[in-house]
Amino acid sequence: MWFMISVLNHLPQLNGNNTFLMQKKIFLFLTFLIFLVFSGAAQDKLKELRSHVIEKRDGKEYYIHTVNRGQSLYMISKAYGVDVTDIINENPEVKEGIRFEQKLRIPVMATHEPVKKQPKVTAEEPAVVTPSPPPAEENLPCREISPKKKVVYNVALMMPLYLNEVDQMDIDEISKSGNLDCNPFQFIEFYEGFRMALDSLKKSGIYVRINVYDVLKDTAKIKKILKDPELKKMDMIIGLLYNNPFHMVEDFAQKNNIPLINPLSEREQIIEGNPTVIKVRPPIISQTFQLVQYLSESFADANILIIHNGQYSNKDAADNLLKECQLKKLDARITQGFESILSVFSKEKENVVIAFSENKSYVLDLITKLNELRNENKITLIGLPRWDKLDDIEVDYLVNLKTHMIAPFFVDYEDSGVKKFVAKFQEQYKTDPDPLAFQGFDVAYYFLTGLTRYGKSFARCLPDLRMKSLQTDFEFSATKGNGYVNQHWEIYRYENFFLKSANHK
Repeated sequence: MWFMISVLNHLPQLNGNNTFLMQKKIFLFLTFLIFLVFSGAAQDKLKELRSHVIEKRDGKEYYIHTVNRGQSLYMISKAYGVDVTDIINENPEVKEGIRFEQKLRIPVMATHEPVKKQPKVTAEEPAVVTPSPPPAEENLPCREISPKKKVVYNVALMMPLYLNEVDQMDIDEISKSGNLDCNPFQFIEFYEGFRMALDSLKKSGIYVRINVYDVLKDTAKIKKILKDPELKKMDMIIGLLYNNPFHMVEDFAQKNNIPLINPLSEREQIIEGNPTVIKVRPPIISQTFQLVQYLSESFADANILIIHNGQYSNKDAADNLLKECQLKKLDARITQGFESILSVFSKEKENVVIAFSENKSYVLDLITKLNELRNENKITLIGLPRWDKLDDIEVDYLVNLKTHMIAPFFVDYEDSGVKKFVAKFQEQYKTDPDPLAFQGFDVAYYFLTGLTRYGKSFARCLPDLRMKSLQTDFEFSATKGNGYVNQHWEIYRYENFFLKSANHK
């Protein structure tokens, strides 16, 4: 990697907070290139942990293991081929944790299976045939699966790194302009969040070897990567991929039965006909179901007014929302604009106004008019799509109208887990995490937890795997013959000039 050395040798001496941030970003990226592959302890290393001291007590043989620095109970159990519970039973004090130089008794396990007694055979009664084996892991209910944990899990991370552009970067110009918006920095924070998740998993005894591939749009390079024999050994592939490369990797994953995670694509077609594909970003159609579920839980007795006036690209959105509201027995109706709202406003009930619009002028006008009515009426406004991304909207008005919005991801910075992540990220990388950092952490932690919990049945058990993440929940479903897609949308609201999660109770 000669280009890395070249850039490092030309890093300027920078002063000040902004220039330090630039220098840090550049340094982190170059460090990332150096550590493209990293992992936990390998199988051969674990075998080296075994003690050669064996003692016999009460007729049983034990290894006498001396705990070294950095060793975990799970690591020791794998080194000797015993369960953690076997070690705890022989050494009850380790329930409080193991200590450096502590002596542990590890039972010596038999190296052969005991001889089974053969059934008696008579002339009248033939020998019993060997009983059927237990159900295969892939046929068990998810709650009954206890796969044998691997010492190290192998994961391929494919993302556009633009390594060929690194030696062309003008570090002096980047430092002066403050512009970090260049290709090689595009996905660096996804990797940083991803790596933090691996650190967290390692503490619980899950070790992962990451194989990172620089994947752009060059199909010739993709073909070369897919010929790498190591790729067939992967337990999972996570791909931030362009369209053509994705389809090539998708075919490879299906042929080799490797789960392929796509964190960013909005295209719903990527799961069609391939059960190994898992799409993280939810489809637009599920937004309606999520919203109606929220309305039925939080505004069951409200007067729901859906504005339909042609200011939204999806012409059927309002009608579909009304149908779902009616199925939930909600008091909902469609109105054709602001003027028609006035005639159906309720003085007793909460008036939930839902407006689909991508037109900035229309949104500004609607918010202004509704704000004038808020003293005489109870109003909650739900804006679709995300109106907080539009410029020039008065935040005071959004707060006054208790405005709600919906997005695939949302970070609640008042959440305790988010606060811990931000603090650790700042400590480790000397900068604030952007949305990609949160997503990198969530994707790594969720899917690798699923892999270790369900083994080969990982994909089909995703609907059973629920956990609180930093920026979204995961609710996966699939139709026959297709891959899995997340159905969860985040709903958030303005509260005292802060954005708060609305669908997390």
